[in-house]
Amino acid sequence: MTDISSLRIGFIGYGKIAQALAWNFNEVELNVVGASNESHSKINENTLPQGSSNFDSLSALLDTSNLVFLTCPDDSIASLCESLNWKESHMVIHCSGTMNSTTLSHAESQGAQTGIFHPLQTISHTLNPESYLGLFTNVTFGITSKHVEITEILERMANLLDGSWVSLNDDAKTPYHIGAIMACGHVTTLLDLSSSLMTKAGLSKLESSEALRTIVNKTIDNYFTYGPISLTGPAARHDKDTVLNHINWLRENHPEILETYTNLTRHSTQIVTRESETNYIPELEDK
Repeated sequence: MTDISSLRIGFIGYGKIAQALAWNFNEVELNVVGASNESHSKINENTLPQGSSNFDSLSALLDTSNLVFLTCPDDSIASLCESLNWKESHMVIHCSGTMNSTTLSHAESQGAQTGIFHPLQTISHTLNPESYLGLFTNVTFGITSKHVEITEILERMANLLDGSWVSLNDDAKTPYHIGAIMACGHVTTLLDLSSSLMTKAGLSKLESSEALRTIVNKTIDNYFTYGPISLTGPAARHDKDTVLNHINWLRENHPEILETYTNLTRHSTQIVTRESETNYIPELEDK
C-alpha cells in the first residue's frame, strides 16, 4: 500500500477546485508541491498554500510531482493530457463529474495510472483560498479507477478530508452528474425564478430572499428526514383548480416559465402516485 505522505501532489490548472483541494490537502499534511496553469499564465503566489510553488513550466511540474491533478476545464482535459509526456511513475487524476476515464487514455498508454476524484460539492470563487478549509467535510467523492492502488489512494484522501466516497464506473458518470447538477445548479435556477415571482408580488429582493430561506431550508430538511413523501403543494393535494390558476397566470404574465412549471407539476403528481398512502405524514401537510 502506498504511503500517501510520500506523494508529491501537483496541479495543472489552478482554478477554484484546484485551490480548494490544494489548501485542504496541505491542511492534512499531504505534500502539495505546487501548481501550473495550462495557459502558462502566472499564478498568484498568495493563492498557493504554504510550501507550494508556482511552476512556470509544465514539464518541471511533472518532474517534481508523482500525483498530478488535471484541474483544467472539462473540455480541455483530454487535449491537455495528450500534450504531456507521462512516466510510469505518474498517477494522473481529473476531477470532472461528467468526463470519463477515456479522457486520460494517453497517460495510460504511456504507462501512467489514472483515476477520477470528483467532490460532490459546490465551490465558489474566493479572493481568500484559506476560506476553502473544511469545505469537503461530510462531502461525498465519486471515485473511478481501474487501478487498485489509485482507488485506495483516492479513498484515503477522501477520508483524510473528513469526507466519504462512492465507487463509480464510467457508465455511471452521466446519470451521477445529471443528478448532482439538478440538486445544485438547477436548485439555484429554481430559486432565482421563485425570487423573481416574489418580486412580482411586490416583495423586495431582500424580503423575497428571507421569505424563501425559511421554506427552502424546511423543505430540504423534510426531504432528507422523510423522503419524497414530504412533498407538499397543490399537486400533492390534487388541487387542480390552484394548478390551473397558476398555469393561466403564467401563460399571461410569464410564458417563459410555464413549461418549467408544468413539467415540475407533472413530476410532482408522479411522486404522489408512486408513494404509498400508508406513508402519509399529516404534519407535513401545507396550508
